Amino acid sequence: MKTQLAILNLMHQGAKASVSVGGVAFALLLVFMQLGFMGAVSHTAVNVLERLRFDFILRSYDYAHLYEAGTIDTHWLAAVRNVPGVRSARPLWVTIQNWRTLPTSSQTEQGTFVPQFLPIAIYGLDPEDGLALRLKEVEEQAHLLRRPDCILIDDTTHAEYGPWDGRRFGAEDVSRRRTTEIGNQSYRIAGTFHLGTGLASNGLAVMGRAAMSRIWPWEMDRTCSLGLVETESEAADEQLASIIDATKRKLALSGPASSVDGSTSEVLPVEILSRDEMLQWEKRRWLWETPIGLIFQMGVALSLVVGAAIVYMVLATDVANRLPEYATLLAMGYSRKYLCSVVLTQAVVLSTCGFLAAWGVAEALYRAVGLASGIPLIMTWQRIGAVAVLGAAMCIFSGLLALRKLWKAEPANLF
Repeated sequence: MKTQLAILNLMHQGAKASVSVGGVAFALLLVFMQLGFMGAVSHTAVNVLERLRFDFILRSYDYAHLYEAGTIDTHWLAAVRNVPGVRSARPLWVTIQNWRTLPTSSQTEQGTFVPQFLPIAIYGLDPEDGLALRLKEVEEQAHLLRRPDCILIDDTTHAEYGPWDGRRFGAEDVSRRRTTEIGNQSYRIAGTFHLGTGLASNGLAVMGRAAMSRIWPWEMDRTCSLGLVETESEAADEQLASIIDATKRKLALSGPASSVDGSTSEVLPVEILSRDEMLQWEKRRWLWETPIGLIFQMGVALSLVVGAAIVYMVLATDVANRLPEYATLLAMGYSRKYLCSVVLTQAVVLSTCGFLAAWGVAEALYRAVGLASGIPLIMTWQRIGAVAVLGAAMCIFSGLLALRKLWKAEPANLF
C-alpha cells in the first residue's frame, strides 16, 4: 500500500511531479556526462601506451607524463638486452612540435588560407629494430618510416590541421603527396593510421628514426624518451618481477646502500615500472594530479549536490502540504515509520524515473559528443550502475532530511 500511496501522492500533482523528475534527470545527466568525460580522460591517457610493445618500461625520474617524459641514456637499453629473460629493449622518442597547418580544398579554391602553427604529438620509432607500436596499419607501412622525409598521420587528427577534404586526413592527402612543416622541417604525408590523439594535443603523427633525428633536440644515438622492454615470453607476475629485479641489479650505479631502517636499496639511473604500474600511474596522473581530471570530479560532486537540493525541495514541500493528511493517518493508527517509508518511496520513485530519463539522454549525448569532438565517450555497465546507486542515495538522503518535521510532530498539533 505504501508504494501505491507514494505514487498517488506524486500523480496527484502531475505537473509538479514531472518538473521534479526533470530536475533529478538533469542532475543525473550531469553526473553521466562528467563521469563520461572522466572515463574519456582515463582512456585517452593510456590509449597510446596500451598499443606499445613492452612488459616493463625504463623512464626518467623527471617523467611527468607521456608527452613530458624527459630523456634517458640509450646505453642503458644495451645493458638491459643482456639480462636473462629479456627479448628486446627498444627506444621510443616522444616530442611535441609545431605543425604548420595545410590548406583545405575549399581554402585553396577561395584563396583564403592563412597558415597557423598548432602543437602535434610526434612518436619516433626505429623500423630496423622492430616497431614498438602494435598497430597493423603502421606495421604495414613500416617501409615508409625508413625515409627521412616521411610521416604517418593519425586520421583522428582534428580538422584545423588542414586535411584536404576539410574533415579528416585520408587517402587524398597521401595521393597528393602533401607536405608540411614540423619543427621547421619539411615532411611529406606518406600514410595514415587510426589510433586516437592524446590529451596534450589534437594531432598525432609517427615517423621513423631518420626523420625524428631532424627535429629531436638531443643526440638520437645517446638519448630517447622511454625504453620499452619485452621479455622472452608472456611471463607470469613472479617471473616478470624476477626479471625486473635482475634488471635493477644490472643498472645499479652503486652497490647496496644501507637505509634508515637497516634494509638495503639500489641507486638506479632510471625508473623501472611494470606495464600495469605504468598504465595505472598515467591514469592517476591525469585524473588526480591535473586540472582536467579534478574539474570533472568536482563536476560529479556538484551535480549530486544540485540533484539533492532539488529532491529535498520537492519532498519537503510535499510533506508540508500533506501534513493534515499524514496527521489523519497517524490518528488512524499508522505509525510514523510507515509514513516515513511513504516519503522515502516517493524519493526512490523520483530517483528511478529521473535515472531512466537521464540514461536515455546520456546515450544520445555520448554519441553526439564523440562524433563532434573525437573524444571516446563510452557508456559502460559499471557507470550505469554507479549513477543508479548515486541517484538513489542522493534521493534517499534528501528524503530523510525532508521528513524530519513529520517524524517529530504529534498528531494533535498537525491540524
